[in-house]
Amino acid sequence: MNSEKPETVRVSCLTISSDRSDSGKTTISLGLMRALSKSVKVSPFKAGPDFIDPMYHKVASGRDSINLDLWLMGKEGVVKSFNKYSIRSDVSIIEGVMGFYDGMNGRYSTWELSNTLNTPVILVIDCSRSSTTSSAVVTGLKKFKRNNIKGVIFNNVASDNHYRDCTRRLPRGVTPLGWIPHDSNLSVGSRHLGLITPNTNTEEFVRAASEVVSERIDVEKILDITKMEVPRETVSEEKIKKSGKAAIALDNAFLFYYRENIEFLKEIFDLEFFSPLSDEIVDKPSFIYLGGGYPEIYADRLERGKETKGWIKKEADKGTPILGECGGLMYLSSNLKTDRDHSMVGIFDVSISMASKLTIGYTELKAGQETLISNVGSKFKGHEFHQSKVDDIRERTVFKNLRGKGLGDGSDGIYYNNALALYSHLMFPMLDRFVINRNQRK
Repeated sequence: MNSEKPETVRVSCLTISSDRSDSGKTTISLGLMRALSKSVKVSPFKAGPDFIDPMYHKVASGRDSINLDLWLMGKEGVVKSFNKYSIRSDVSIIEGVMGFYDGMNGRYSTWELSNTLNTPVILVIDCSRSSTTSSAVVTGLKKFKRNNIKGVIFNNVASDNHYRDCTRRLPRGVTPLGWIPHDSNLSVGSRHLGLITPNTNTEEFVRAASEVVSERIDVEKILDITKMEVPRETVSEEKIKKSGKAAIALDNAFLFYYRENIEFLKEIFDLEFFSPLSDEIVDKPSFIYLGGGYPEIYADRLERGKETKGWIKKEADKGTPILGECGGLMYLSSNLKTDRDHSMVGIFDVSISMASKLTIGYTELKAGQETLISNVGSKFKGHEFHQSKVDDIRERTVFKNLRGKGLGDGSDGIYYNNALALYSHLMFPMLDRFVINRNQRK
């Protein structure tokens, strides 16, 4: 038996968390990523299944952000991904989700993620309506459970005196790292599915956040107290023969993709991106992938894109594997209603409209039949994140929802001739089956 310890790399790794949402985690994460990326390589990560924060991370760091989600990936998957990308950089920054201990039934929280990865934690505490009590909040977070909280940044601070009061009774082992003034006027903005996706103002916002962080936060101290050993990944020398071409929809209507899914497909296929909004097609695809996004905002343009719609319909009739997640489901349906009815691709006899309530949460599905991602009886986990609903469905569904809303009737997933559409977003490396053509490939 080989008892040698794996080679490790010493880098700075930190998880940024808080006592609650809307504390300034994203702003400070972006500012820190940009400030550090000017001199070192930064690997950004996002706790949970969020799609939009990682887009901002890429603007701030210049590198793709990786989702780390214990529900979707399990502990082994999370550790593998974190180690894989961390050793490629000098600093790894994980932006947490919600409050430090918040999760589903007490599980899958930023706390559990940081413990799984053994990363030091930097808290962001909003002091806009408190002073010394902020130290009590930090003390409570520190003592509630075993953790690796190393430092704290205070946000929305009025003055030097206010900052001193906030730090007056910090618990032993927690270092004050600086403060962000309440009049910094840093705000990302939001829309119905969370943050607004990056736009022409994003660079200006990230630059401003970076300047405030560089001026007010002890970045060198952060790097000093967050050093840890990360195992060096073993790179396989085996080269896999590519199995044709994957056509991936990518534009403002379809932009929600886990980076790990793209990397997974890249190992199997040559990748070619296309834009349904620009009425584009891909010649001779072996697989077509339509992720989530905002098809409802661009329904008029998608309806007018007859070339793309006709091409996808023909490929479905031919048996080309097609996967539509959430926004992809909406686009592959027969009708999408916003201010009026819009004719979509029409692979599936389903009518969808916008709802007043957001559906968000983890899902677990059980397959009732064989599909391009499942065997009969397969169970797999996902995440749903949408504000649309199914009004009418005249198709047989293929997955039972063990958890989650899905199509609204306790099921998810509709299937036709190797084309699959569902509300759940999936993590491909976690699936026990993935079919790339009429023959199955495991």
